[in-house]
Amino acid sequence: MEHRGAKRVKDLETIIVSKETSIATITLNRPEKLNALSPDVMADFDEALDDAIRDKSIRAVIITGAGKSFSAGGDVKEDLDPLRILSPDEFNSYLRNAMESFKRMMYADKPIIAAINGYAVGAGMELALACDIRIAAEDAKMGEFFVKMGIAPDIGLYILPRLVGLGRAKSIAMLGEAINATDAQKMGLVDMVVPPDKLISSAEELARKLASGPKAIGIIKKAIMDSLTMSLEQALEYTILLQYQLFHTEDHQEAIKAFLEKRSPAFKGK
Repeated sequence: MEHRGAKRVKDLETIIVSKETSIATITLNRPEKLNALSPDVMADFDEALDDAIRDKSIRAVIITGAGKSFSAGGDVKEDLDPLRILSPDEFNSYLRNAMESFKRMMYADKPIIAAINGYAVGAGMELALACDIRIAAEDAKMGEFFVKMGIAPDIGLYILPRLVGLGRAKSIAMLGEAINATDAQKMGLVDMVVPPDKLISSAEELARKLASGPKAIGIIKKAIMDSLTMSLEQALEYTILLQYQLFHTEDHQEAIKAFLEKRSPAFKGK
């Protein structure tokens, strides 16, 4: 799955990266395994993610999966089973690296959209949850399947209660049941549900809107994340500092000028 007209810029062993103007699309490319995550996949994903974040021409990112699935979770043979024989230091190091990937996504100054096709379960759901906005195909299914393997979710333990509330987060994590796209939207797990053949074009349309916006978009994302650990008083003081910075951006000046000239602003993300 690629953007129409997008230029394929990098083929890693398990990841395809394409770019179109100001949008980067990162496609998990292991369809024969339903894009199950493994150490190799995560290493390739980290490289693609870092490239998209560093590239100043990119202002929005889409993550999706090739074939029939977004990601069916951790590969049992290549990911889950080997973890049992690692030393405590090796185990902690491996999982910390995975957590750092999610953290980079959540704190990147660019909006990241998950275009969910097929299954996004287990670690695949964690990947989707770390994105800022989730668009699901009508036939998509999500689920925290960790409990079925006798383990717990990762970043989901942090994000789920903030998306769906405490009680529902507990039931999702403890039961590990599959959630269809309609129910996922009702409970706030996904933001949009579209026909399967409209998934990429819908993600592309949203990405273009975000990519054409001002520098404030990245600041808003960071501010929302930072506010999760602040009191109201701290958040309000933080907002004052952010607003001062934003009032001195080129994009704010362009917005003022465009308003006075009765035209649409042309933001540059600066």
